[in-house]
Amino acid sequence: MTVSPQDPASESFDFEQELYELVRDTAPRFFAVVVEYRDGEGESGRDAAVVAWGMAHEDGAADVTRVEGGGRLRLAAPENVARYFGRGEGCSPRVVWLPAAA
Repeated sequence: MTVSPQDPASESFDFEQELYELVRDTAPRFFAVVVEYRDGEGESGRDAAVVAWGMAHEDGAADVTRVEGGGRLRLAAPENVARYFGRGEGCSPRVVWLPAAA
């Protein structure tokens, strides 16, 4: 909304707050790629490791960086990480989303 100088707004415009909300609303979402391993029976036979970190963009695409190097992946969607991680027997990759910033 544009306010002319002759018609001051009843509420003051807080540019800093507007800027913060713009950044918050357009920020990419972050996630970890975790591979779960089964090396036994029951809950005690489970283990997991973070193998990569990712950033999902507003258009649905995601950039993923491996923890131990080896380059970066550009994926059509974060859920496509299963094609690249945890292909061994007893392994299953999953995406774990970090909570959005408050």
